[in-house]
Amino acid sequence: MAIKAVVFDLDDTLWDVNPVIVKAENAHYRWLNQQAPLLTARFTEGELRGYRMSLARRHPELMHFVTRSRMRAMDECLRLSGYSSEQAAYLAEHAFAVFWQHRNQIEPFPYAFEALEGLKRDYIIGALSNGNADVSQTVLAEWFDFAFSAEGLSVAKPDPKAFQAVLNHLDCHPEEIIFVGDNPEHDIDGAHQMGMKTLWVQVKPLATQPKHFDARIDSLSQLHKAVERLAGYI
Repeated sequence: MAIKAVVFDLDDTLWDVNPVIVKAENAHYRWLNQQAPLLTARFTEGELRGYRMSLARRHPELMHFVTRSRMRAMDECLRLSGYSSEQAAYLAEHAFAVFWQHRNQIEPFPYAFEALEGLKRDYIIGALSNGNADVSQTVLAEWFDFAFSAEGLSVAKPDPKAFQAVLNHLDCHPEEIIFVGDNPEHDIDGAHQMGMKTLWVQVKPLATQPKHFDARIDSLSQLHKAVERLAGYI
């Protein structure tokens, strides 16, 4: 059966997410320092991060819903700092808008542009991410035909329902999709369990590996050729 689409995870597959988050949180905290001084007088940037992590531990159902988790933590911290519920809701929404703008200012891994341009000629290109980046707001937007996130679907990889959303959207069989991702469990094992072909990206190497993967690359310069091999063209 011919390959119809190539679907990507985003963070740490097409770009390094850590520096993106650092820059976004710095911009976010600078905005809070100007607009919510009671909060920054009480919480350092590191303490806000720690509060978000403790919230996720207390509410594991929020683990993969990073926007919801971030907004809830910010609302709670603002109220703890002395703001009313109405003020906290307003400030949390606007603070997140600042964070999210910078969250989408990504720097793709080397060869990402070239690889996506090559694939776009022959395949539908999509995204399925547990993160809250919006690929349509990034410098890679023009190559993507669709994108789903855990936040939007209310379900996260490796839950089969996340992958099923892609299948429903494309109206195709699992074996017509190559799923490209870095996370052994969420991306590769999850897609494999659904019957998709899998391409494991290790630009940022991990110690653990998936139970099964069809191909592995350590540079996006190898992406197009690896996809063509899995599709049976070379």
